[in-house]
Amino acid sequence: MDDHRNLFELEEVARQLYRRMAAAWNKFDEKGMTAPQGYILEKLEQEGPLKVSQMAEALSYSAGAITTLSDKLIASGYVERNRDEADRRVVYLSITEEGRQVLGAIREQRKVNINTFFGALTDEDIHHLIRIYKDILAKTDKKA
Repeated sequence: MDDHRNLFELEEVARQLYRRMAAAWNKFDEKGMTAPQGYILEKLEQEGPLKVSQMAEALSYSAGAITTLSDKLIASGYVERNRDEADRRVVYLSITEEGRQVLGAIREQRKVNINTFFGALTDEDIHHLIRIYKDILAKTDKKA
């Protein structure tokens, strides 16, 4: 693999797959919800109220990006912003009941997308992909 042709092909195939996955998500229109906004709702439901900085770290976004995304969720009534009583500078995000309801539709679409792209894979192939992606993430985390 001296000329890295296989690596370039792998990168191109991965890019095409991610583009198609993004396009499939973008076809879903649950009140203008984007995938990153769905991730925020999912994280808040799983973990409860989180600071913007915690959300940014968990999702690998900047704090500014989380603020922009959460502003839209707040305007839609899916998320609330609450200040810490002990330290008013600290702001927590929490999911609302309306946010939980829209999350149900998001999860259904996610199932459709997952099945479209990965449903035909064997359990063995799925486990291999999970292991490979985790390995890539771990190695790139060490370099960062």
